[in-house]
Amino acid sequence: MDKRIRSMLIIEYLIALMLTSVLSVALAIINMPQPWIFVILGFIVITGSITLYQLTRAVVRVENSYKRAEYSAMIDSMTGGIIIFDGNARVYTVSDDASRYLGLPEYAVGMYKTDAIKDEELLRCIALAERGESSITEYTVDGVTLRVLVDPVIFSGQIAGTMMLLLDMGEQLTLQRMRREFAANVSHELKTPLTSISGYAEMIAMGIANKQDIPVFAERIHRESNRMLALISDIIRLSSLDESSAESEKELVNIADVVDECRDVLLKSAEDHGVSLNTDTEELNVTGSRSLLSELVYNLMDNAIRYNREGGSVFVEIRGKTLTVRDTGIGIPKEHRAHVFERFYRVDKSRSRQTGGTGLGLAIVKHIAEKYGAEIQLESRENEGTSISVTFRETPKNPENA
Repeated sequence: MDKRIRSMLIIEYLIALMLTSVLSVALAIINMPQPWIFVILGFIVITGSITLYQLTRAVVRVENSYKRAEYSAMIDSMTGGIIIFDGNARVYTVSDDASRYLGLPEYAVGMYKTDAIKDEELLRCIALAERGESSITEYTVDGVTLRVLVDPVIFSGQIAGTMMLLLDMGEQLTLQRMRREFAANVSHELKTPLTSISGYAEMIAMGIANKQDIPVFAERIHRESNRMLALISDIIRLSSLDESSAESEKELVNIADVVDECRDVLLKSAEDHGVSLNTDTEELNVTGSRSLLSELVYNLMDNAIRYNREGGSVFVEIRGKTLTVRDTGIGIPKEHRAHVFERFYRVDKSRSRQTGGTGLGLAIVKHIAEKYGAEIQLESRENEGTSISVTFRETPKNPENA
């Protein structure tokens, strides 16, 4: 019996005893026959006790239903699925996510554990929890991998039930896969220029290279070294963006000014590639880090130059809140367009090697755009060119409000 019910019953019986004593005295005063006194008092005591007992249980049931509803609302708001079994191994409460993961019916409360759980490994973990042992396992359903933690519920030193927490591992597994792929790509990208540098340097050091070849080898070593430095710089920038570290400075930046600065820096590269660089901008103020916004614009323009064709053009425009960088280059095949913002993704690897691209430029653009809540749109046609637009959201006029 619930302790609260027992306490309330004791109080009620004490009150009933007091009322019975008062009634006994009153009946004796009016000279009612003793047998009738006992009959009346017995009827009153029995009827009153039953009524009070039922009333008490009703009050406790209502209270428990409210608490159960509050508890269910609380666990539904938690991340991950939760299911709790009472001391009789029946479902006490279950969250919506847990019901979905385990395929439970809408009204699963009260189901026995073997009816609610069909997986043998999960039932084994519940059995361990019923003996006071915690356990962790994995459970896969509909392609979703869940990490499952099962613990005993301890109350007043006793095992009052078991609790199962189901956590979706999909995002974590994706991050782990991305880290492995990133490490493999970095190793591969660094190995290629290092091999070239080591080979040319060894030939020069051992005297194998002819005198006329030494300047050529030195130029190749210099080019590959610059490629490595660019790659390392981009990797460091991506790592800092992944960490979501706070920007050291925020200011009101006119993107049109940034475009002019990047154009001045990239004019030599555009000339080397035989590409004309054209700008047509109007004022667009964004509150943030000037260095990050410069990197976004620089990488878009640099990418448009590198993957253009000789005699081609790059057009940079600002209209309203949108920055657009358009080229007349080789374009992007349809099957590659969804992947060009991924790290180290290259549509044409041989061309990337020739142009010296790191494969990280557009990934950096994506990260910076996300940091500012900007929307990126890509349009491209093979052998006609590519257009990438970045639309910034409304930004405060005063940098202190950012």
